[in-house]
Amino acid sequence: MEKIEITTAEPEQARLVLQDAIERHKRLLAQSLARTHARIQELAAQLQVDPDLLLAGKVPHAEAQDMDLLELEGELEILRHLREQISVLERLSLCP
Repeated sequence: MEKIEITTAEPEQARLVLQDAIERHKRLLAQSLARTHARIQELAAQLQVDPDLLLAGKVPHAEAQDMDLLELEGELEILRHLREQISVLERLSLCP
């Protein structure tokens, strides 16, 4: 693992502030993840498509549903990005 160094006159306070910020960001990401997942479920049910098949390119984009399918694809990309961010934060550790 790589290390990032921060120079400060008050290391203990800085560590607490950073830890709090990381935890707060994890909570916000978890909330966003839940909302995005719910939106994906809603769109998938409405469009009657399997999101995994859509991502695999196996769902034809009928003209009448094209914009809705693009929205679903966008939500799936947001979900992937949120999961990636949470994963990065989960692997962080603050050294004393």
